[in-house]
Amino acid sequence: MKKTIKTLKALSILTLILLVTVSCDKDFTNIESDIQGAKNFATDSKKFPVVSYTKTFTPETISGDADLVGVQTNDLPNNLLGVYKDPNSEFGTTTASVVTQILPSNYDPDFGTNPVLESVVLNIPYFSTIESTNDEGNSIYTLDSIFGNSDAPFKLSIYKNNYLLRDLDPTTNFEHTQAYYSNQEQLFYGQEGELIYVEDNFTPNATEYLEYGNEDDPEEVTARYAPGLRFNLFDPEDPTDTFWQDLLFANQDTPQLSNSNNFTEFFRGLIFKVEQIGDDGNMIALNFSSSNAFILADYINDEEIEEGEEDIRNPTAFRFNFNGNRVNTLNNTLNLPVIGNETEGDDNLYLKGGDGTMAVIDLFNGTVEDEEGNDVDALTYFEGKKDKWLINEVNLIFYVNQNLVEGDEPDRVILYDLKNNRPITDFYLDGSISTTDPLNSITNHSEVLDRDDNNNGIRYKFRLTEHINNIILRDSTNVKLGLFSVSNINLIQQSKIQGITEDDDQSTLDVVPSTTVLSPKGTILYGSKNTLPEGQRAEFEIFFTEPEN
Repeated sequence: MKKTIKTLKALSILTLILLVTVSCDKDFTNIESDIQGAKNFATDSKKFPVVSYTKTFTPETISGDADLVGVQTNDLPNNLLGVYKDPNSEFGTTTASVVTQILPSNYDPDFGTNPVLESVVLNIPYFSTIESTNDEGNSIYTLDSIFGNSDAPFKLSIYKNNYLLRDLDPTTNFEHTQAYYSNQEQLFYGQEGELIYVEDNFTPNATEYLEYGNEDDPEEVTARYAPGLRFNLFDPEDPTDTFWQDLLFANQDTPQLSNSNNFTEFFRGLIFKVEQIGDDGNMIALNFSSSNAFILADYINDEEIEEGEEDIRNPTAFRFNFNGNRVNTLNNTLNLPVIGNETEGDDNLYLKGGDGTMAVIDLFNGTVEDEEGNDVDALTYFEGKKDKWLINEVNLIFYVNQNLVEGDEPDRVILYDLKNNRPITDFYLDGSISTTDPLNSITNHSEVLDRDDNNNGIRYKFRLTEHINNIILRDSTNVKLGLFSVSNINLIQQSKIQGITEDDDQSTLDVVPSTTVLSPKGTILYGSKNTLPEGQRAEFEIFFTEPEN
């Protein structure tokens, strides 16, 4: 029996070898036929010119005032809160606040007889990872999306919002959704309502929150919550703290609590206002979309007090969710040098998320030396290789300028097709996508920042083989590309640039990837100017197979 098994294994291995051999032979034959029936091949590479320069997300002027320009920050998948002081002084400090609607989980509530409020708990999770869990079920977490100095506090105030966040834009006859922008903080802060809660020295922590609520066993854990923004917004010892009673109990059986439209008109949400303390700060990403993002008003009434009676129809807690409109305001102070040489390119490229800056990449912009030693137009030369070259791989590399960068560079950047407002083809064909580990997702196309032994950034490398194949084989346009700092490379949602219309020049940037809006970090890369030495200058190199003469 053992001998038979060994024989079958041997036959299986032999069959596999034959299949691989046939497959390789077939591939070789296809390659051979693709290059004019050639019999012998040579592999080689050639570097091509590229022009790259820095560009701000927003136009230089709109109505003569650059301060009127921002980037869209509503409908983001998550939101930033806090203060991020970039170690690179050119990028300044970013302060992120949030304006959000809250919506009841049910309408027409019955609060029972003589309701008395006990607590109003706000819970908004951070993005975190469980590192370990002990025998009692208690977990240790690390925070995944915290920026800056986690020990440096900021002031956090929560106000009632009096500005109505509309669903639809009245300037489009209510045919399009309303866009809100990063620079509109005065639109909301000018209409602040009552101060509900204040934390003078707030810093996030990675502590798991436990709830205890079993009357028979007070030590029993009844609920666990991952680390997050968690406060009690009600002080039962303060007789003047009547905000939530007035919002809920005083409006029972009124139209205000009967449906979402009435409620959002009546109560327009909350402002999470951030103020910097001192010269530093920290910033955290909040997961408002989580099922554990809520405000829970817990109360007691006569029906609950009456022993032995439970009113299942009217549970003595009322929940609000954060599934309404929400806007991030970003106050960003940039102090960049003169940038944006579209003809020669820049010595340095400044990438900054939020409502910051990007790099424009113009491939094949310049000349190359042909086989006769003549300088010829790079794109024309390349297109002339359509029936002669088989493209194996194309690399685009940008080096970090460690002489200028002071650390804390973003781990990921993304290449964007600026004409069609989307990532390039290689992004979509990358099979290494990971929804659970965005840091290490789509790394065949866009590698994670290569760092040295001291954790300093060295280079970002892209493979854009299919993008270049589309140019040489399918006559695609050699479009300009955008290079952006990103927080999560998987996110390809778009954010509008304020004030851009369909009548603007088509070269005007009108959208950016939303993931760059959520990436406060910045970095400085060497550009592509010929005056820069090898090992610093951006590299655009094509590896190919060509028949030997």
